[in-house]
Amino acid sequence: MANTTELTFAIETFKRIHPVEFQRRFLSQQTRHDGRAFDEFRNTQVVKGTISTAHGSSTVRMGNTTIVCGIKAEVSEPDVNKPHEGFLTTNIDLSPMCSANYRPGPPSEEAQVCSEHLFRLFGDCVDLAALCIENGQAVWALSADVVCLKSDGNIMDAAIIALLAALEDVQLPQACLDSGVVSASKTITKGLQLKRRLFPASFSLVDAYLVADADDAEEKLATGSLLVVLDDNGRMANIWKRGGCMDRDTIARCVEQAEARQSALAKILK
Repeated sequence: MANTTELTFAIETFKRIHPVEFQRRFLSQQTRHDGRAFDEFRNTQVVKGTISTAHGSSTVRMGNTTIVCGIKAEVSEPDVNKPHEGFLTTNIDLSPMCSANYRPGPPSEEAQVCSEHLFRLFGDCVDLAALCIENGQAVWALSADVVCLKSDGNIMDAAIIALLAALEDVQLPQACLDSGVVSASKTITKGLQLKRRLFPASFSLVDAYLVADADDAEEKLATGSLLVVLDDNGRMANIWKRGGCMDRDTIARCVEQAEARQSALAKILK
């Protein structure tokens, strides 16, 4: 027992003092520090309806990364330029509770960038016209709050999956406008209409090795990353590169692996 404890302590010490060399020794053996293959994603679990007070919700776990998404619906006046469409807003909360990488105070730059990217991705997925209660007078406004409970890398993938699952879980009360007052049924609800589903797959270059679904330790050493988002028909919905350069062959490999990930996520989200 003592030898095992000493060995574990020695490994953790080496990992902290020489993080690059620690990762490099695994990568040079064509494996990763957690035993995964380069193209292997962590186990992904999705549970819908986890927040009883929300109109739609979900919890997603990818390895140790845990995300909760809750969606609330409120009646609002429509935009004068789009009187027949409702609203969807997104927000990601990355607090110090989920990781020591984040600080208290206003949303970090990463949180703001991720929130904006989520909004752009899903703005074309939700049928905003279906959120209309009365043309020009009343619509549903959906607020999606994505909260990271534990961050261990690849937050964006988990956030996209969580938001998709929560949107699919949304149940809106049947509502009508009568004499300027909106009344909503307590018993009759309807689901949200989505134009398409989105399936993300992220890849990182760690010491020149391409790895899928990098965890926190790998992300800290990554020189570049690529997020590939495919829809339910396998068509490219979005591609987002951050950091260093990736050649065309590397990007092609990412897209090929994203297609396999799309199939796996489709089964998980059934």
